[in-house]
Amino acid sequence: MIFAVFGTDHYRVAEKLKELKSGFIQKRDKAGLNIVNLNGEELTLAQFQQEVLTRPFLGDKKMIVIKNLLINKKTSQEIVDFIEHNKNRLDNVICFVDFIDPEKSKTDKKNKLSLNSVLFKYLSQQEYFWEFNLMKIRDLENWITRYASQNSIQIESAAVSELTIKAGNDLFQVVAELTKLSALKTGEKISKNDVRTTVSNKFDDNIFDLVDSLGDKNTKMALKLIAKQLNFGSHPLAILAMMARQFKIILKTKDNWASASKLNLHPFVFTKAKKQGQNFTPQKITGILSDLLRIEKQLKCGEKNPELLFNLFIIKNC
Repeated sequence: MIFAVFGTDHYRVAEKLKELKSGFIQKRDKAGLNIVNLNGEELTLAQFQQEVLTRPFLGDKKMIVIKNLLINKKTSQEIVDFIEHNKNRLDNVICFVDFIDPEKSKTDKKNKLSLNSVLFKYLSQQEYFWEFNLMKIRDLENWITRYASQNSIQIESAAVSELTIKAGNDLFQVVAELTKLSALKTGEKISKNDVRTTVSNKFDDNIFDLVDSLGDKNTKMALKLIAKQLNFGSHPLAILAMMARQFKIILKTKDNWASASKLNLHPFVFTKAKKQGQNFTPQKITGILSDLLRIEKQLKCGEKNPELLFNLFIIKNC
C-alpha cells in the first residue's frame, strides 16, 4: 500500500502524517516498533529496496515514511521504476511525504507543472494521495472557525478575520495563538480586540528589504518580495499595514527632534528607518501613504487581485 502526502501547508501535511502513523500503530503495530523514517534528500535506491522488501520485527507489516524525496530527482525516477516493476513484492506500507517550499512553488493550477516531477505525477494518480496547499483567505477563515468549534474555543467572526491578518497562513502559529487566547479567555468568547492586542504580526526583515528596494528603485527585487509574501500566504491587508507603518515611522524620523526613545521604537528599528529616510522626501512618503490607503479601500471593496494592485504600486513608486 502506498500513501502520499504533499503540500506547501506544512501544518496540514504534518497532521495528515500523524493521522496515518496513528492509524498504522492502532491496526498493525501497537508496540510502535515498525515505523521507519527515511530522509528522501539523501536516499539511494539500495536503501529504499532494503527497507521495503525486508520483513518487519514482530509484526506482519512495517511503515516506511520517506520525507522530501521530490528534490532527489535521480532516486525519484529509480524508485518509481522499481515500484512499477515490483508491485507484487511490496507488502509493506510506503508513505511519501513532501513539505514543499511555498517560496519556490506556486500552488495554482497554471503553475502546478513545477511540481510535476516523475514521482509527483506517479503518486498523484494513486488511490491514497493528499495534497495540502496554503489556503486562500476565505478558506483559511473557514478552517479556523471549524478548528475552534472542534476544540470548544469560542471566537467572534471578526476575531477570526483579525487572526488571519496577524498570523497569515501559518497554521502552526494560528493554532498556538488560539490555544493561548482560549486559556486567557476561559469561558469567554475571543474578540477582535483580544487578537489585536495579543497576537504579533508574522513578518520579518522582508518589510525592511521591500522599503529598501523601493528607495533604491529596484523594481525587480520589490516585485519578488511582494510575490514572496503573497505566495507564503501573508494577508494583503497585513502587508499593507506593515508597509504603511514603516513609512509612517520613516516620516517621523525625518523630524530633527526624533529619537528612538521619543518615538517609542527599538533602537534597531529607529536606526534602520532613519537610514531608509535618506531615499525618500516627505512629499514622496506622503504620496506612498496615499497610494497604500487607496489599495486598502480597493481590497476592502472586494478587489480579487491583490498582487496586481501591489505590482502597479511598485512600478509607480520605483
